[in-house]
Amino acid sequence: MPFITFIYRIGNNNKVFYGKYVCDYISDDHDGLDNEIKDILNCGINEYRKQMSFLKINKKISIGILSLCVDDYIPTYSSDAEIKCFDFYHKTHILKNDETYVNGKQIV
Repeated sequence: MPFITFIYRIGNNNKVFYGKYVCDYISDDHDGLDNEIKDILNCGINEYRKQMSFLKINKKISIGILSLCVDDYIPTYSSDAEIKCFDFYHKTHILKNDETYVNGKQIV
């Protein structure tokens, strides 16, 4: 499965957060990998904040891509144990519901 690992910052805060986006397919027709995941990251963080009774983020989220892995011949999957290592983790499935985790906990 292809995946993108990235860092992100919220607003002017210097704290760096780590994220991973795992999917079945990454299109080659995009306007930057950071823009591919920006909406998913924003929606996931805001859903988490909603569940925690916080207001939506109204600050800019800056994303830096660390790596992209796409390989049809070598298995690139990891166990679900890695989810707890990331501040934000999103799995997109064609045949299943998407899964989003913030701080290792699944949000719905």
